Amino acid sequence: MEISAKHDESGEFLLEIGPVMFTLPYEVVESLHDVIAKRLSAGEQSSHAVLQKKLESYRTLANKMAQVDDRVVQKFAPLVSPEQLVTITRLASGEVLYNKVMRNLSKQNQRQFAEDYAAMDKITEAHACLYMEQLIPMIKRAAQEQKQIHEQLQETSRDL
Repeated sequence: MEISAKHDESGEFLLEIGPVMFTLPYEVVESLHDVIAKRLSAGEQSSHAVLQKKLESYRTLANKMAQVDDRVVQKFAPLVSPEQLVTITRLASGEVLYNKVMRNLSKQNQRQFAEDYAAMDKITEAHACLYMEQLIPMIKRAAQEQKQIHEQLQETSRDL
């Protein structure tokens, strides 16, 4: 359906929606604009709030990843894309996860990761959420491995 808007000679707006034509005074158009702007703004605000809530959850996950065993990081890091690895390390508080990742990569991969980390210094919130959503299955796997390692350590300490 085609919609067109124009001014007539008297200053009123002519709004054509398909075969129907409306004549609207300036005040009505202004009010209509205000209503549309408010509704669009409300949608953006709620969308932003949802995005912030997701990012907070992902920060928590990133901080938990900083606490996992080095063996888990050694398996995890090569499986993820550079964007995902940089995102999770940037979401974690401080440099703990960054240092842990660096410590568990080969020399060549350390250099590449450091370059990627420096190059990707501005990741949008939307991209961060996308990368983290993609990481969830791998983070779950890492958590299971961490749990197994912890259980093995407890069994070993009981045997002693």
